[in-house]
Amino acid sequence: MRISSFMYIEMMKKSFQDSVSQLFDSQEQLSSGLKINRPSDDISAMGQILGYKVDIANTTQYQKNISAAQSFLQTSDTSMSSVVENLQRIQELMVSGVNGSTDAAGRQNIAAEIATIKESLYSLSLTRLGNRYLFSGSQTYTASFALTGAAASAGGFYTYQGDSTQTSVNVNSTAQVIENISGSDAFAFSLDTTLSIRLTTGRFAHYIPTAGPSNSNMPSAIAVNISNSSSPTAVSLEQVSFSNYMDMVNIIETAFNKDDVDMINAMMKPLLMSLDKVVTVRATIGARLNFLQQTINNNDNNNVDQSTYLSNAQDADIAKVATDISKSEVALQALRQSSAQVMSQTLFDFLSIR
Repeated sequence: MRISSFMYIEMMKKSFQDSVSQLFDSQEQLSSGLKINRPSDDISAMGQILGYKVDIANTTQYQKNISAAQSFLQTSDTSMSSVVENLQRIQELMVSGVNGSTDAAGRQNIAAEIATIKESLYSLSLTRLGNRYLFSGSQTYTASFALTGAAASAGGFYTYQGDSTQTSVNVNSTAQVIENISGSDAFAFSLDTTLSIRLTTGRFAHYIPTAGPSNSNMPSAIAVNISNSSSPTAVSLEQVSFSNYMDMVNIIETAFNKDDVDMINAMMKPLLMSLDKVVTVRATIGARLNFLQQTINNNDNNNVDQSTYLSNAQDADIAKVATDISKSEVALQALRQSSAQVMSQTLFDFLSIR
């Protein structure tokens, strides 16, 4: 087979193009620090790289979600800690208030302190993080509670304006965490069945679950009936009801002002149940915070792994790239020299004189 000058030229041209292209690719990797700069370089590897980048971006967003949820829960826990302190102080005052050494004037003094605690509880129910109310369920831009009607001491009561919706945030690809505690959980407890206890005076206190106020989103309320009978359906000597801690404390305050020892004794049971509920709520918050911290650690580890995989898939080996550039430049120079020799020959160089 005869090789023409045209074929020589085509082969040299292709060799030049291949060498220049290889040199360009190596120089691009050196300048970008990446061994894959476009999908056409390696479609399969580019797919892996995009997958790693998506995973890292998602994990970064999960960490932001967790940080926001932690702030929400930690602030909620701080508020609930204060609620516990306030309820415990009321318990101390009630114990001392029914002591035989405390007279009507002393109970009125106690009532004044309880009124202050009631306002503190109301303030805690309106806790905000930024401009979001913590205890309003999904209605985070609506005040959790509002004083309805007259002042509480004059027959007004506190109504819940939020809802019981639980708001969740994604913390990894498979898990969500509830970040809020609704006001119906944080500032109220419910009863499944009627409870009855005997008071020190021989009368009975009956605690009956009822429907919540019609103008409130509280799902339930508790009626407290004092009677001479052990039967909850007997005629009541006194009857009150409440759907949240502020209303409950308001009843206690009124009982102290009226020197109503029976009602003070009767309200001790709901107060203790309130303390139990708040402790349970704090335990729930603590469990969520612990899970969030564990998830942060897992996400951090996952991000490190994904970043390592991404680096292995896309980062260029600079030392190898520099060597490849050197080799390409030498090969290109040799090609130039050899092509100059071949191209300089003519037909006369192949003729012989006999």
